[in-house]
Amino acid sequence: MSILGSISLTSFRTLAVVAALALVSLLAGAFFLPRLTPARCPRRARRWLGRTAVILVPTLLVTAAGGLVFNRSLGIVKTSGDLGRLAAATLLGTKKAAGEETKPERQPIEASELDATFERGDDGMLTATWTGPTSGITQPVYVIVPRDYAPGDGKTYGVIELLHGYPGAADGILQNLSIQEDLDNAIDAGIIPPSIVVAPSLNVDENEHDCADFSGRPAVFTWTAHEVPAMIRHNFPGVSSDRNAWMIGGFSSGAYCAVWTALRTPETFGAAAMLSGYDTQIEGQMKTQGTQYLADNTLSTMLATRAPDGMRIYAMAAADDGAGGAPAALAMANAVKEPDSVTTDIPPTGGHAGPLWVEKVPTMLAWWGSSDVVSSAVGAPPTAQTARASSAFGSIVAATTVTHRSRPLAPNTFAALAVMCALALCFVILTWRVAGNWRLLDKNELADIALSRSRFCRPTVAAVLSALPRPIGAGAAYLARLGCLGLAVSASSVLIGIASNIAGGFYTSWGSVALTLTRTLG
Repeated sequence: MSILGSISLTSFRTLAVVAALALVSLLAGAFFLPRLTPARCPRRARRWLGRTAVILVPTLLVTAAGGLVFNRSLGIVKTSGDLGRLAAATLLGTKKAAGEETKPERQPIEASELDATFERGDDGMLTATWTGPTSGITQPVYVIVPRDYAPGDGKTYGVIELLHGYPGAADGILQNLSIQEDLDNAIDAGIIPPSIVVAPSLNVDENEHDCADFSGRPAVFTWTAHEVPAMIRHNFPGVSSDRNAWMIGGFSSGAYCAVWTALRTPETFGAAAMLSGYDTQIEGQMKTQGTQYLADNTLSTMLATRAPDGMRIYAMAAADDGAGGAPAALAMANAVKEPDSVTTDIPPTGGHAGPLWVEKVPTMLAWWGSSDVVSSAVGAPPTAQTARASSAFGSIVAATTVTHRSRPLAPNTFAALAVMCALALCFVILTWRVAGNWRLLDKNELADIALSRSRFCRPTVAAVLSALPRPIGAGAAYLARLGCLGLAVSASSVLIGIASNIAGGFYTSWGSVALTLTRTLG
């Protein structure tokens, strides 16, 4: 990998460098603005090019710094090379599958093929890069264990397998959604029995993730539903093999895949959690297989047509989630047949973003522990009463309808886009046409103003600044230019951010934006 392609997009160092460059470009731009006026730069092309650079360069750098902050909040894209591949895949589209869905090959797996070497990182997370013996997929698998976990401690553990979205990273959701803290707190409080969390990477290539195995594509279903569970049971011998001790959950596109996988492999998973998912797959190779295939693999349809076996599903999505997660949760709840069950959790706001998931991970754990089938599966004391009495379980917002209330100036509205566009335009014009004249005048220019006897002549800003003691006037002029340029750059960067948010459908409140900023930078 080249040096340019290996730049980390999740490190604080990269963010600090980009932020420093943005600050330097602002300071330099405020310095050069007076040199780009017609009097001092008579050639229009050079003057316009200079002004464009003065405004555009810091705008791009500030926007990049903001993008890095939000990227770090979930560890979505790791390197500049990953970003390039993601951009190429987005522009060129997902490659069509070479064939239809294939059934996973359930070949016997030798015990030696399941061996994996886990190493503990500075954050306490266990990591092993492992190759699935059937799928051939080589990806890292991340594991979080309770704070008092020890191999051979005689305890039986439940397992929560989490699937990340696209784009995204397995370690990103574990590190940035407070999974370790929430897991320890839930176990200590008796809300769930002793459990571990497993997150396999789904980034088998640069394309959108698949849930199923397709001919000519990496066998992701085999990897997540069969190989990773087998590897975990082999390397963590205290893990239960009872389906009721296993839950698979996910976020965004990973949420759909989690429920879909659980419904396909009920012998492994007794519960599933969907955080901001959707009813019908909208990513990956499934969407290339035709309308009938999509209809058959709609989650509500799968629930309505399957033989119920006690599958438990937690379906959470904000009412203002533009991806349709809330209607999906209700459709699943209306389609389910006993003894299967779907618990809906539809908070009024939250969008499709990290702050909502941070808030709802403890709720997911409390919901899982609210049935004693989980604790019974691992031979632990009952947890249902404690879980149901917890504040996390009490935060579940049950709903039978979806009421979507949109705030007029929320960051996902065109009204906010229009307001910020007007502000950015005003500040850019002010910087372009006026701010360069905020400088100290030389003696000849001051003399011309003094000799003017026109009653229409008024002292200019430059004349007022020049009347001050020179160090004070020069400093005031520079700060005025810097402030004007800073407002133009800030408004333009926020404008780009709002446009990106509207396209992506992530944040629906400025409070969520602020939470992401404070969590990432705090």
